Amino acid sequence: MTPRRPRVRRRDLTGLLALSGTALLASGCNRDPGPVPTSSDIPRDPLAQLDEVRWDGRTAQDVLALPITDSADELNAWADLGTDDATLDPTRQALVTFLEASYLSPRVLSDLDAAETFTHVDASTPGYWHDLLQTAWDDGDRHLYAFALAEPFATVGRPALAMDWFRAERDSVPVLQLGGTIAWSVVDTQTHAVGVIAYQLGIVADIDLRGEAGDAGSATSASIRVSIHGLDGCGLRDADGLVAPALTDTAEHRAAQQATMDSVIASPRIRPEDVLDLESAAFSANDATNILCD
Repeated sequence: MTPRRPRVRRRDLTGLLALSGTALLASGCNRDPGPVPTSSDIPRDPLAQLDEVRWDGRTAQDVLALPITDSADELNAWADLGTDDATLDPTRQALVTFLEASYLSPRVLSDLDAAETFTHVDASTPGYWHDLLQTAWDDGDRHLYAFALAEPFATVGRPALAMDWFRAERDSVPVLQLGGTIAWSVVDTQTHAVGVIAYQLGIVADIDLRGEAGDAGSATSASIRVSIHGLDGCGLRDADGLVAPALTDTAEHRAAQQATMDSVIASPRIRPEDVLDLESAAFSANDATNILCD
């Protein structure tokens, strides 16, 4: 008898890692994804022209260069750290390095098996996330923290990034937040269908005041919330955790793609209060933008 494959549940479309430990800086992968070969009859890239007010750039360095919102002068917990954004460079570099390895290098990850993917991502992951990243792999949730496409899908061009850095405070502790959307144009290389996959992220990092995690301004712990949009849950299940976009020519898949464009691509920003609140519904699984699988 053929074993019954597990169903893809709503929880498979969202994830939360909340961990503690010390920060680790690692070098990211800088491989240029480049465009895939396409034929002249493929529809135009749905992310080719985006509102620059809503979207910030196409590379990890664009995210790193963004200013930090909210003045440290207005937050009591930040008094000892001061107002210099450069103080937070260790934390920002560590988080952007993780984004680069996990979500911005699908061509690299597509050549790796599950164990190799873990090794690649883990090498660029802050130290406080190592153990629970392993748990995510063991529990079959690697698609939430490693964007690698199943066959016959490929990315088109560079990702679109709409991200914001925020200062905040929680329980009298200074925290640095990163929230927003990473979107990729994707193509089915067999049918030439084109669509999008979007990851929405909310990261909250507790900032060290005393230099115990390295330099003052490094993170001592952090949480990350993730939701995916434009996903075919049946394809994800069949591909053992590789991401399968909803790109078949069916009303259900077309509706998921349209909902992703209307609700995520059109409004990619995440409010700082939603990033900070671990109970916020902002990162709940969206049935309209994904295909669940029984």
